Amino acid sequence: MNLLTLLQTILSVLSSAMLYPVIILLVVFFFLMMITMGGFVSEYWERKKQTRRQEPKEFVESLLEQEQNNEYILHGTFRETQEMPFYFREYFRELVNELKKNNCSREVRIEYLLQSMEQKMVKDLDNLRLLIRVGPTLGLMGTIIPMGPALSALSQGDLEKLSSNIIIAFTTTVVGLAIGIIAYFLSMIKNRWIHEDIKNLEYFTECIMEKGGIVYRSAPRD
Repeated sequence: MNLLTLLQTILSVLSSAMLYPVIILLVVFFFLMMITMGGFVSEYWERKKQTRRQEPKEFVESLLEQEQNNEYILHGTFRETQEMPFYFREYFRELVNELKKNNCSREVRIEYLLQSMEQKMVKDLDNLRLLIRVGPTLGLMGTIIPMGPALSALSQGDLEKLSSNIIIAFTTTVVGLAIGIIAYFLSMIKNRWIHEDIKNLEYFTECIMEKGGIVYRSAPRD
């Protein structure tokens, strides 16, 4: 056995050994895609309900208008309202705490808080970016790996083995491409949502900073 034959044998063994891990990973990523789609649909309906109630910009403007009219709805202990966009709530809790601290570094810390929130929102796309790249790659691997045994079976006239490998090749391709396409579609929509959310958070923060007392002054008690 010469060196080339030895290397071909080693590569063939390694390639064949990777088939089952590739199939398992495709199944895992497919279920991960289903879970991601479920979260996407849930977020979509939450945003639809929010839009029916009030646009984020309208919420901020109505909040400032209520403050001017002394209709105080938010205070130091933090009370959420149905009109508040759901992605504002966690950020607003932390913003309240920062505005309670009266010191010279408050603006710097609020800027850091805003950037941290933006980074966290963008990080939500990481799973989809992974699926976009890994899904088709695994599908391609699942297509190429069985082709060697399939061609070998064809030369030997083993039609059963040939058909089995061809089925694996085509099904892995379909699943891998489906994962990539769905993930790409979801990432486009979520990316648009995130940019809109970041814009609204920046507007919200600017308005709150201009009217700093709106969030940390004590509310009147009944």
